Amino acid sequence: MISYQSAAAAMLAFSAACLFQPATPVRAAELTEEQVEEGQRFVVNNAIFILFHEAGHMLVSEFGLPVLGREEDAVDALSSVLLLGAEDEELYTTMQDSADGWFLLDEAKEDGPQEDDFMGTHGLDRQRAYSIVCMMTGANAEFFKEFADSLEFPEERRQECAFEYQKARDSWMSLLAANMKDGAKTKFEVTYEPAGNEDLQGFADLLKEANVLETIATVFGEGYDLKDGIKLTGKTCGTENAFWYAGDREITYCYEMAAFHAGLIANWFENQEEEETSDDAVAEDDSGDETEEQADVSTVKLKKKD
Repeated sequence: MISYQSAAAAMLAFSAACLFQPATPVRAAELTEEQVEEGQRFVVNNAIFILFHEAGHMLVSEFGLPVLGREEDAVDALSSVLLLGAEDEELYTTMQDSADGWFLLDEAKEDGPQEDDFMGTHGLDRQRAYSIVCMMTGANAEFFKEFADSLEFPEERRQECAFEYQKARDSWMSLLAANMKDGAKTKFEVTYEPAGNEDLQGFADLLKEANVLETIATVFGEGYDLKDGIKLTGKTCGTENAFWYAGDREITYCYEMAAFHAGLIANWFENQEEEETSDDAVAEDDSGDETEEQADVSTVKLKKKD
């Protein structure tokens, strides 16, 4: 019913790019080849999830779908259902990276959530991360067991998530069924605008090489009874975000968002190296006797991906 071939292939196509965060620049030259590759994959996978999220807003808008509750939560669930429903290991990695992205974003906020965060249209970053984890374990508890274990995600919650995922999947598929049509094809207009900035151009090139916008055009261009002409645009926005503009029928992914995710993962690499250095020093001082408390210290519980 839905083609995921382009989405799976996109995860394997990366171009060289700088990894940085404006506050503390971290360039690719300071990272290992493996870290650069993992960082690029992390950026692309988070872009894929975010674009699926915006495509969820597109479907709600274009089809006039009813949404009970907060729409942001609903389209997060739809993104998860579509990516997990493909039963593709590359897209499973997309889900893991997306959850990690929200965990890292939460950790980056040293002062924690502010009043504005509780008033916003989105859930809190850590809540969104665990909601994604819930969908993951609900869809395939065995595949995501190691990931969930690394987060100490409770077994009782995993059992609840199996029902929650099934309900979310069945609800969304029921809503979408009336707007699906065998053989239907939609032409999307894909554009990667020049970044107009040397650093951001590296991310524009990375996203284009990975075909992130084409992934959305492929997945939602088959089977959905959508009118032609929906625009998929990558551009410099002046903000770290992505949008669906109903009036213009356009999904926009901002290059600043890719740069921000690159900064998150680059800083995590740096923090991990500092922790390993610190652990080595402690091991030498204590003749290799490390306490359980020291072993559990971590700034964020990210699962190392094979």
